Amino acid sequence: MRHHLFAVLVSALAMFGLTLTSASAVEVGSPAVVLKTTTLLTGPGARYPVTAVAVAESQDVVVVRCSNRWCLIGGTNGWMSIDDLSFGNFERRPFHGTVSGIGRGGPGTVCFYDGANYSGESVCLPSGAVARDLVLLGWDNRVSSISIEGSVSVNVCRDREFASYCELVGESQPHVNRLLNNAASSWQVW
Repeated sequence: MRHHLFAVLVSALAMFGLTLTSASAVEVGSPAVVLKTTTLLTGPGARYPVTAVAVAESQDVVVVRCSNRWCLIGGTNGWMSIDDLSFGNFERRPFHGTVSGIGRGGPGTVCFYDGANYSGESVCLPSGAVARDLVLLGWDNRVSSISIEGSVSVNVCRDREFASYCELVGESQPHVNRLLNNAASSWQVW
């Protein structure tokens, strides 16, 4: 009976030109903004041929994954340079210089917690600690809150090797940014 009702529903939708798509057909990834109008490439590198797809400056895209500084753009099967993308909720142009008011290199400690509000398992690190791939430490995609004491800060990135979306954290956060919550894969304590 259920199969019959489902078949009737699918037939009715088809009459109106509609189809059902499964939840698994929706691509997931990191939100990003295109910094420069670019024609996408067929693979991760400048040696690959161009596709017929172009993305415009300031266009919102979803990055499925990155490889060797090249990122696969969702829904296109095309690749573009990570340098032409700004990760996060809004456009952030490349930045140069120092950030005033954020502690760096002084005495202090940064603690990472796998639970919100500084709960769960934790690891605490001094200035100078670097982890390029948190899989090696057993902390990949686990950070939910960060406490900072002293004159230090931490650069937390969504992907290993400080790729993709990164955020410089200068004060304690009982709930990390939603783009990094249980999604951080590298960090550097300053």
